[in-house]
Amino acid sequence: MAELPTDEARRNVLELTDVARTDPRAWPDVRDVGSAEEICEAFGHHCRIQFMPHAGAIEVREIGWAG
Repeated sequence: MAELPTDEARRNVLELTDVARTDPRAWPDVRDVGSAEEICEAFGHHCRIQFMPHAGAIEVREIGWAG
């Protein structure tokens, strides 16, 4: 998060994270074949996150910014 260029970028990523947390199964599963970890990917207007769903929470693994 600290590497994002602006407060707006951080706000957009946090908003996407909140949306993904509320319904993590709505996002596509992008795990590698044979992986035991469930890794999903969510897309916003200028950002994307890869995350692992946990009970009532998500663990963000990667953040991408294109703004």
